[in-house]
Amino acid sequence: MNEYEYIYMKKRKDFGRHCNFVSEDARILAQVDRNPHSGDMYVEQRIHNAVFHNIPTMSEHSVNTARVKTNNRAMTHMEGGWPKEIDSSEAQDTMKYRKRLEKDPQYVAAVRQLTKQTVTCLEQSTTIDLFEIYFQGEEPDHLPENLTMKTVALFKDPSEEKRSVTKIGWHPEGPTKLVGSYSNLRFQRTSDDIPLASFIWDIAERNSPLMELRVSSPLLCCQYNYKNPDFLVGGSYNGLINYYDLRKGPAPVAKSSVEVGHWDPVYDVVWLQSKTGTECASVSSDGRLLFWDVRKMTEVHDECTLTDGSKESPKTLGGVALEWMQEAGPTKFLVGSEHGIVLSCTKRPKKQVEVGTWFGAEERGGFGRHFGPVYSVKRNPFHVKFFLTAGDWCAKIWMEELKGPMMQTHYYPAFISAASWSPTRAGVFFLARHDGRLDTWDYFYRMNEVALTQQVSDRALTSLAVQTQGRLAAVGDAGGTITLLSLCDGLVDPGPNEKNLIGLTFDREMKREKNLELIKKQTGSRQNDKDASKNQGDEDALFAERERAFFSELGMNGDELGPSLPGMPPPA
Repeated sequence: MNEYEYIYMKKRKDFGRHCNFVSEDARILAQVDRNPHSGDMYVEQRIHNAVFHNIPTMSEHSVNTARVKTNNRAMTHMEGGWPKEIDSSEAQDTMKYRKRLEKDPQYVAAVRQLTKQTVTCLEQSTTIDLFEIYFQGEEPDHLPENLTMKTVALFKDPSEEKRSVTKIGWHPEGPTKLVGSYSNLRFQRTSDDIPLASFIWDIAERNSPLMELRVSSPLLCCQYNYKNPDFLVGGSYNGLINYYDLRKGPAPVAKSSVEVGHWDPVYDVVWLQSKTGTECASVSSDGRLLFWDVRKMTEVHDECTLTDGSKESPKTLGGVALEWMQEAGPTKFLVGSEHGIVLSCTKRPKKQVEVGTWFGAEERGGFGRHFGPVYSVKRNPFHVKFFLTAGDWCAKIWMEELKGPMMQTHYYPAFISAASWSPTRAGVFFLARHDGRLDTWDYFYRMNEVALTQQVSDRALTSLAVQTQGRLAAVGDAGGTITLLSLCDGLVDPGPNEKNLIGLTFDREMKREKNLELIKKQTGSRQNDKDASKNQGDEDALFAERERAFFSELGMNGDELGPSLPGMPPPA
């Protein structure tokens, strides 16, 4: 048997310390005697496993999916299948080849075989008209369907301190961009380090804002210009009006001065229709409605003081909502006040702007005012005489000729902060609530209950704006998040003859309210006449009694009393 040996060669210092092993005999170092009672003292220990750490438990969750990048590529189609000796670009050569191929007996047999399969299909086509349009000219009845809306995107305020989304404005040229106004309206609860900027968001880019609007005070409202989308106007918390031209950067091009501007926060601002497209109007809680021309922001174009209409001691009403629509009349303005009253203002050329109607004011013959500030006033886009208001725990529908509401929703358990009509359907409107829900009412389908309720956020909803095409709705909450919702076809596509039917419904309610008001006036006048005649009879009897007592004291009776007064009974 072969023996293999291999010697490892290594330096001494690489082996470490040398171990000294010595052979030694066994010896006893200690001895423990056996004790049988020690076993009774044995106690089994319970094993407890516990893990302790001081690291906070956190989880990471991603909700945004990866974007799909699309590229455009061109494709060239070349005609093929021709023999090598045939040039496909020469029409004469291809024609000769086709004629020679058609004379081939195999070609004729192949065509006959194919026609046997197509004859059956052709005979069926002659029996049934495949291109017939069924139910042409007939309109289907309105059928109830399951209404839905889904969240498309979330636009979160990049600032560390949470602010409310006070107003949302859509880009006038389509659902591509929106501007959000961010501010903290909690009185004396704002810190010195609160961010001031508002942002413009691109619908396709949701991670970061498209542009930042720089201001000296937080914006409460901001709107695009209908004629030129590069122009924006916004109202600040300190009462100033800021005018932006996006072509010149994020800073305001012009702003109003403190001397001629508002004294309180500017809650709403609208662009007006004019030849130059530079006129706008703003309303504030200082009780003034101001008209501006952005080309000259150093002075006010016109002004209207919002009062309760009292001639002796007029009381100023703060404005928190403003509505203007070209179709309703370029001189008509609706202002929602802090006292729950809606004011109708008229701006005539070369005349002072005046308040014409106080909707809901009991002192002016109205009724049904809101119990809180009217934060939303919106005209119906199809029937402009009717407008929607939201102010306390319900929403109400008014008509210009009535001083009280003709329709209203039930009272909600949560406060209603914003309202908006659907731009494509005459009978649909949306309500934003402080409990984070968005309610959809469809008066074309039913008027006694909500058609759809959607939980949008865990925070209170503060603003609402529906895009002009009616497909998208943007909802802002108290945490600075704008939620973009996609509405289903049932909330976008109008029903058959919906506009006329909703108009008839509104007219019916208007006539009913007018009849009730007329009956109330007639009943009141009759009661007043009855009370007046009764009082007159009591006064006549009292006068006759006193007359008899007077003559009896004088000792006169009978014919000595003389003639009686007209209408008085003769003395006894």
